[in-house]
Amino acid sequence: MQNTIEIYGATIKLPDTPPLEEISGHDLPRKEQMWRREELPKYFEKVEYNRNNDIILTDEQERYAREEVRRCRSGHWFMSNGTPTYITGKNYFYLQWFKLEDDIYPEYRSNDRRYFLFLDYWEAKKFCLGIVRTKKRREGASSQACSNLIYEAIFYKNSNCGLISKTKDDSKDTFRDMVTFAYRQLPVFLKPKQVNKEDSVTELVFAHKSQSNKGATASTIENDGGHQSKINYRAPVLNAYDRGRLSRLLLDEGAKYPKETPTSQLLGIITKTMVKGVQRVGFLEAPSTVNEMTKSGGAEFYEIWKKADQFKELPTPNRLVRYFSPAYEGYPGFIDQYGDSVIGEPTKEQYEYLVSKWVERDADTGDLISELSEEDIRLGAKYYVSVKRREGLDGIGLEEEIRMNPCNEDEAFMSAVSDCAFNSINIKKRQKELEENPIFKRKVIFYRKLDQTVAFRDANENEKFCWNITQFPKNGQDNKSYYDLNTKKPSRTRDGVIAVDSYSNTQGGRKYGSKASAWIGRRFDINEPFSTGKAIGHLYGRPKEKDDLHNQILLAAEYYGYQVFYEHTADDYLTFFRNRSRVGYLGTYPMSLIDPAKRKDADKFKGVPITPFSLTKQLDNGIAYFEHHCDLIDFEEVLENALIFDPYNRTAYDCVVAFLILISCLMDIPQQPTQRKSPLVKFYQN
Repeated sequence: MQNTIEIYGATIKLPDTPPLEEISGHDLPRKEQMWRREELPKYFEKVEYNRNNDIILTDEQERYAREEVRRCRSGHWFMSNGTPTYITGKNYFYLQWFKLEDDIYPEYRSNDRRYFLFLDYWEAKKFCLGIVRTKKRREGASSQACSNLIYEAIFYKNSNCGLISKTKDDSKDTFRDMVTFAYRQLPVFLKPKQVNKEDSVTELVFAHKSQSNKGATASTIENDGGHQSKINYRAPVLNAYDRGRLSRLLLDEGAKYPKETPTSQLLGIITKTMVKGVQRVGFLEAPSTVNEMTKSGGAEFYEIWKKADQFKELPTPNRLVRYFSPAYEGYPGFIDQYGDSVIGEPTKEQYEYLVSKWVERDADTGDLISELSEEDIRLGAKYYVSVKRREGLDGIGLEEEIRMNPCNEDEAFMSAVSDCAFNSINIKKRQKELEENPIFKRKVIFYRKLDQTVAFRDANENEKFCWNITQFPKNGQDNKSYYDLNTKKPSRTRDGVIAVDSYSNTQGGRKYGSKASAWIGRRFDINEPFSTGKAIGHLYGRPKEKDDLHNQILLAAEYYGYQVFYEHTADDYLTFFRNRSRVGYLGTYPMSLIDPAKRKDADKFKGVPITPFSLTKQLDNGIAYFEHHCDLIDFEEVLENALIFDPYNRTAYDCVVAFLILISCLMDIPQQPTQRKSPLVKFYQN
């Protein structure tokens, strides 16, 4: 009966366990049973060649070579601490014959074994074109994929293998340091004869693989193996591989490609070279860490990742599948002598081994001089990576640490905005929460009834310029107002405000900065901590007439009984409100947005000032809000806009600009006396 193993959603059947005597290391004591790389026998120090430069093997050499080829093709069993353990042929090739760029061979890791088993499983699915792999830094994924490129060229006929990394130089370095270097270290019976120049740094082209022994022709690899196969690299451009057939590709660091090479578009072009009609003719591996989500390939890579979700549907939309391994699996310092990850509390044997290997103290003082302590090892890799390494870090430093060592898929992407003006970790976390549990928003348009009060109706499908509302006034609390010296004013200013970033008619041709954004928000109430201190409505777009914008804002202000705060860049709104005898619904400059040195004699216009002090204060308020109250944001658009917000180019981010005005006004002390005070007011005013 075959054993099975669950790896990232795939139920993988392992081959039947062979007889004990056929398993490597079966005759060793249990504690000594582990993966051991075997050195090439000394009888390969001398190898003969014929006049065609084909190798001539002795019987002894051929027997060894045939067994190695069998293991590379069919996989290998070895004993590990008393347990028969199977690795795939590609995994065996990687461990036994692929030399790393630092001139050593890889060490066995159980989490690497899991990836190779996962790879083998999906390679057998003919609809699958490849694996998108999000990873921690220095996981070895690129080396493994390079090993698989060489494997493809050796064991398959007419293989056309390629490599692309984040820059042309990176592609060249990866090809030279990982592919070419490893190829030159291969034993002669696995090393195809190179047709082009041996010192070529752009391409390896292999000839027909032929071997013979002294008695008769015999080939350890079939005669078509390696025939006309090649491996090369390309710069990250859209036409890197856009024609012909591509047998295998390493799309390395796809989350870091330049803007001019959208990773998803590049992938779409490449995958067309991996199919012929309905037949798959190629396979790719796309491993990458994620730096940031906006200015290069992070967001593009995330789009590929989302579409490669085998947990939702098969085949996936892009015919790829995804793979992720938490950073605490295979983390250096927490791998026992058998290659297994020590994720939680170690056994006594594991503890003693790891302490002896990784913990070092000063011989005289006993002070710790190594990175790991005995207590770190006692707690295990998961605690060390997810807690200990992150202690005392915040902002960009924390983001960088999480990016390097993500413990789940969300962290791999939520920590990827190192140049975000706000706390991108909180933003990405909130985005994920809203994706899993979206907040209902009613699409409405306000209108004036015959009795001059305001009501709302549901917007139809064609009415794009409408409000998205999550809260309405309680029954009987709408249309509350009073008169002060014949001026009509809203009477619920203690409950909330409306903030507006309007648009200039001269911006109509611009891609950005040409739409209006208005937010309805409620001031914080300690009795309603989860439904106040937040935005509850949003109006976004560019209506045909400017008056349509002002009309919807005025109607909303009357319905809610709130004052309106426009960014004071133009005064057309003042004329609109004055002509309708509603100037009392416009708020004057909030005191907290006026420079303290100028407050005594400050001019208080209707709106929000755009002075350097005001803009800085708004940004500070925004930083604090996203840091401490991001969980109160129910609108996906402001989260998305906040990730890429540039405080030095505000016109491109209407949504966030209006939101910064909103929270600044919400935290300002209302003009009317109030019996309730927000604990946030004091926090934001100084």
